[in-house]
Amino acid sequence: MPSILAVFFLALFSLAGPQVWVPLDTHDFGKIVEGGLSCWDFVLGNVGDEELLLGPVAPSCACTSAPLARDRLAPGETLTLRVCFDSTGYGGKEVWEAVSIRTNDPGRPWIRLALKGYVERARPYEAPAKELLSSLYLLLDEREREEYAKGHLLGAVNLPFPELSGLLESLPRGLPIIVYGGENAGEAVEILRSHGFLARVLAGDLAGWLLTFGSLFVVGEIVGQSGTGREIPSITPETLAKNFLVILDLRPTELFKEGALPGAIRVDLQDLPELGQKLPRAEALPEGVRLTVWVVDEEEKEAREGARLLQEMGIPAFSLIGGLRNWRLRYGPAWLIPPFWEP
Repeated sequence: MPSILAVFFLALFSLAGPQVWVPLDTHDFGKIVEGGLSCWDFVLGNVGDEELLLGPVAPSCACTSAPLARDRLAPGETLTLRVCFDSTGYGGKEVWEAVSIRTNDPGRPWIRLALKGYVERARPYEAPAKELLSSLYLLLDEREREEYAKGHLLGAVNLPFPELSGLLESLPRGLPIIVYGGENAGEAVEILRSHGFLARVLAGDLAGWLLTFGSLFVVGEIVGQSGTGREIPSITPETLAKNFLVILDLRPTELFKEGALPGAIRVDLQDLPELGQKLPRAEALPEGVRLTVWVVDEEEKEAREGARLLQEMGIPAFSLIGGLRNWRLRYGPAWLIPPFWEP
């Protein structure tokens, strides 16, 4: 059987005028979980002897997108067009969604590129990437490593103040950064904000947290440190506690070190039961406090099981639908940073 490329060259210049060539116009993605993103790269070519014009692109619904990199093809040229379908709201349905593209080919003024398949309903322990995106932040502990090792807030990343300036390029831009660590915290926030980061100090520092919540979300034992005493943009302990996040990354160490969500803790699936024993149960949380544990991996294979296990233990945990592969499809490498906090 001839290859797609061979068929293209056989058809090249076979007809006068612009002539659109589409080897595949429908991709069956099989099954995905609601909230996941399915994308496929379609190939378009011009096998005529005049310039082919493309556009506009008309999606069948707001759930489908296909940005055109170019709006014209010279004779013999091809381009790849990525069509994506967002399955949010389509749980339990067979779908066929497409984009239609206008052309100046007299014999084919419109072409349709479609994605079809079945969207499974999300399980109670699964949640979409947009929920994590909207609540994500980085909690930064500016104390020395020895102090951090004795005790710190759960999920906080240790970046001793003397090392801050050398690691600015590793920090996530556009993401809220919450800093604590005594007098150093205030100066760290000023440095971060001067470099364009969305940084605020934890009001009252660790002393404020301990006064408000005691040992809740505290790992080990910490001695309360007071705030900076300076007028610096801040966030209260109560505000942080309304949306307290813990991210558990089940990927192998080598993948984790290529890029992880800010503050993620790398663990193995078999260690989750022991870790779960140390986490507060949902019913034990004070009024106004909300903990969300996100379990992630590359394609949600192990994360789904991990989130289910933690939920059965009474911990509010969710797996990232579609895993970090789906995250990259949606947001590219946004906020997947080198885990400088890992030894």
